[in-house]
Amino acid sequence: MKHFAVIGDPISQSLSPVLHNEVYYQLGIKASFEKIRVQPHALSEFMATHQLDGFNVTIPHKQTVLPFLDKIDEAAKMIGAVNCIFGNIGYNTDWIGFKKALQLNHVDLNGKACLILGAGGAARAIAYSLIQSGVSSISVNNRTQSKADELLDWIQSFSPNIIKTKSPEIIANCTPVGMWPDIDSSPNYNINKNHILIDTIYNPIETKWLKIGNELGAKTVSGLDMFIAQGLASMDVWFEEAISEKVNIDLCKSVLRQALDSV
Repeated sequence: MKHFAVIGDPISQSLSPVLHNEVYYQLGIKASFEKIRVQPHALSEFMATHQLDGFNVTIPHKQTVLPFLDKIDEAAKMIGAVNCIFGNIGYNTDWIGFKKALQLNHVDLNGKACLILGAGGAARAIAYSLIQSGVSSISVNNRTQSKADELLDWIQSFSPNIIKTKSPEIIANCTPVGMWPDIDSSPNYNINKNHILIDTIYNPIETKWLKIGNELGAKTVSGLDMFIAQGLASMDVWFEEAISEKVNIDLCKSVLRQALDSV
C-alpha cells in the first residue's frame, strides 16, 4: 500500500483526496491519499521525517520547500515553485494541468494573444504553460503594476519573442476573485462573446466571471479541469506511468461536483 498526501496551511478545504482516491478506486490501485496541515514553522521537520511515497504541495509551501529538495526539474526551476514531490525531487504540474485542461476543451493556444489576470504564483505557472504552447503574446493585468511588470520581465527573460498585446483572444483568471465564499465577486475586465475565458478557481465550478462569459456566448473553461489535470500529472510522476491516460475524467468530475455540492 502506497501513501500519498497534499500538504499546506490551511488545508481543510482541499479536494485532492477526493480526486486521488477516486482514481485509485477506478484503476484498482492499492494506495491512499490524505491532506496534512503543515504550518510554516513545521515544514523542516516534516521534510526530514515524513514517510510518504509522494506528495503535493500547496500554499504557503510551494517556494519555501525548495531548499529541502535534492533536485528540481527544469519547469519547476523556471517557474520558481513546486507542487509535486517524488523521491525528494520537486516538480511543477500546475503548468501541465493548465495545458491539458485546454486540450480537453479543444482550445488551441498556438499563435493566440493572451491576457493573464493576476501576477502571483499561479500566474507564473500559467505564463510558462502559455509560452510552452506557442502563444504569440502575453499581457498581464494586476492591481499592483510593479508585480505585473515583474511577471512580464520574467516572461521576456526566457522568451524574448513574446510581445504584449492590448486585444487578447484568451483571458486566464489567476486571481482568487470569485472563489468561495466570495462568489459574488468577478475580475474587473470587460469581456465579450469572442473571448475564451479560463478560470483557475474550481470552487465554485462556475464562477460569476464564467457565468457572465457564458451568458455573453463566450467559450469558458472551469478551474475544475485544471485541478483534475494537474492531479493526474502528479500521479504520472509518482507511479512512473501514464495514469492520466487510463482515467475516466468525466467520472472524476462527477465525484468532485458531488463533493463540492456537499460542502
